[in-house]
Amino acid sequence: MRWQKEFNLARYLITGAAGFIGRSIAAALLARGESVRGVDSLITGKRENLAGLEAMEFLQGDLADPETCQKACAGVEIVFHEAALASVPRSVADPIGTNVNCVDATLNLLVAARDAGVRRVVYAGSSSAYGDTPTLPKREDMVPKPISPYAVAKLAGEHYMQAFARVYGLETVVLR
Repeated sequence: MRWQKEFNLARYLITGAAGFIGRSIAAALLARGESVRGVDSLITGKRENLAGLEAMEFLQGDLADPETCQKACAGVEIVFHEAALASVPRSVADPIGTNVNCVDATLNLLVAARDAGVRRVVYAGSSSAYGDTPTLPKREDMVPKPISPYAVAKLAGEHYMQAFARVYGLETVVLR
C-alpha cells in the first residue's frame, strides 16, 4: 500500500508533449490523476494536440537550452523523453539541426535530470538505428547500422542513457 501511495504522488515530465506519442502518454497519466508537466518547443509538435490536457502544466521551451531542461526537471520523479526532430529527410538536409535537437537536447535533459534527482528517464529510441536491414520484424538483439543523421542521433541518445545509468546511477529505460 505504501508503494501505491508513493507511486500516485509521482510527478511526471513528458518531453515532446505536443507530439502524438507525448500527448498520448500525458493523457493517460492525467486520466490516472497523476501530476504531469509537459515541455515542447512546438517545432514539430502542435499546440492543438494540447487540447484536453489543461490539467497538465505546460512549458514551451527548447531542450537544447540547459535552463529549459532545469526548469522542466525541477520536482520531477519520472521523465518520458519523447522529444526529437523525427525525420530522416530533414536530418539529411540539416544534420547539425538534428544533432542539436536530438543529441544536445538529450544530453541537456540527462544532466538536468541527474541534478534534479529524477529517479527514471524513459527514452524513445528508434528502429531507424537498424538502418536498411531487410530482416522483419526488427529485433533488439540486431546490431545497429544507422545510415542517416537522425538514426545516429537517436542511437547516440541510447548510449547517453546507458552512460548516465552506469556513471551517475540514473535509472534509464530505452524503448526502441
